[in-house]
Amino acid sequence: MTETNAETLLNLSSFFPFQLSVLEKQVSESIAQYYAVRFQLTRYEWRVMAALAMHQSMSAKDVANFTRLDKMQVSRAISVLKESELINQQKSATDRRISELTLTAKGQALYSQIVPLVIEQEQKILAILSEQEQQQLQQLMEKLSLHAESLIHS
Repeated sequence: MTETNAETLLNLSSFFPFQLSVLEKQVSESIAQYYAVRFQLTRYEWRVMAALAMHQSMSAKDVANFTRLDKMQVSRAISVLKESELINQQKSATDRRISELTLTAKGQALYSQIVPLVIEQEQKILAILSEQEQQQLQQLMEKLSLHAESLIHS
């Protein structure tokens, strides 16, 4: 067994990607409690529904790109949501190779029930920050997101 050089040892607890991942999980779990137990939705199913509500109609590929979920997660969520009659899937009128996803009336009604609950929880999470800190956080997240995206494509 070789000795680990202290300079090459990564301290996960202070490593930004790890901290961000932990925070994301904590925030997601805090919000998921409002749609997971009461409405029996996974966070992937909820994200698909939220994306469709925002865009009205999207392909599975567009949903995956927008939500940053992998194709398998989106595919599974779509299957469950279709089976639950929360979304429709039909061939695109302009390109028969693509299926368009939309919320059903039942899906829209469910979405409308959940939104106030998750917004309220979001406000509770952010209440620890002043209005100025919330604005700064938003600006910093946008700045980091744009920069990280540029590093992916460089």
